[in-house]
Amino acid sequence: MRITWINPAPIVETNGQKSSVRACVRLRSMIPGNELAREGHDISQISLDSLKASMTSPEFFQRDVFVFGKAFADVSPVMKKIHAVTGARIIVDICDNIFAPPEDGLKHIYQAILPHADAIVASSEMLKEALSDDVPDGIPVYMIVDAVEGERISPVFKPLPGVIRLLWFGYPNNLPLLLRALTNLSLLTTRFSVELAIVTAWPSDAVRKMFPDSFGGVRIRRAEWSLQSMRDELQLCDIVIVPSDASQARLTKSANRVITGLWAGKYVVGYPLPSYKPFGDFASIGRDLVAGIQWALDNRDLVLKRVERGQRFIWQHYNPDIIAKSWETVFNAVAKSQLSSSKNQ
Repeated sequence: MRITWINPAPIVETNGQKSSVRACVRLRSMIPGNELAREGHDISQISLDSLKASMTSPEFFQRDVFVFGKAFADVSPVMKKIHAVTGARIIVDICDNIFAPPEDGLKHIYQAILPHADAIVASSEMLKEALSDDVPDGIPVYMIVDAVEGERISPVFKPLPGVIRLLWFGYPNNLPLLLRALTNLSLLTTRFSVELAIVTAWPSDAVRKMFPDSFGGVRIRRAEWSLQSMRDELQLCDIVIVPSDASQARLTKSANRVITGLWAGKYVVGYPLPSYKPFGDFASIGRDLVAGIQWALDNRDLVLKRVERGQRFIWQHYNPDIIAKSWETVFNAVAKSQLSSSKNQ
């Protein structure tokens, strides 16, 4: 099958390694695409900023399926043209609840493009359910989770005496959650020297200043996101923290940050989002992050066993081959479907 992913950010090569700054491109496009290519499918990856140039080639349209990743612009004219000149199917992959705040800045874009989709793929079961009221009638919605990324690292939990090293990573729009969590994290400083590394694509100096070198006794180190900085900080930390809240947009998030931490051999303490709850036997999933951190420090042998079991669970449910087969199943189903008359106009 000939499949083209249209991604919100380019795939770049650094030191012989291909990657992207956006996790959705790596976990939902590159990894399954690479697996499908190994199975003999013809895979193409195009970024939104190169889409206009790519469309000047006749070969662009000679595909069976197009997958549109996160859309930061109205691509409905492109979708209309694809349907007008070819029998290719169009899938819109959605990994955020773009109809609920604080993610709804893209709402108007998706209202324009969804009517031209032949199918939707959501990144979590909660997101699939949340989208049901906003997806036009007759368009099927499937669910495919994020693939695990990179090499598995053997579990390590060796905090230095009297020191706990925490790591938070994610997109800048989640930094307010971390800022709220810092007040509680400072409670740990009565027992430990607390160090927190923050890895993100820092949008401005003003945002950096929101996280000074010390906050309530917690020593903070700010790092710019890159694959290498992620590897370095995951190796240095003792525990990965994933604070969140019960807002409608965040309740639909996938488990990729919990998976990333466990796969790197680190214990994870996270908020009880629905997609995190299956990891409750392998991580501390609860509203009180401080209690989860303290539990880990008081049960060090159990931490390693939990992480080991978590890694086995991840491989059973999130390994690239399984995720690629899920995509292949959706592609086959959509390819056999009939295009509506409105999409042929």
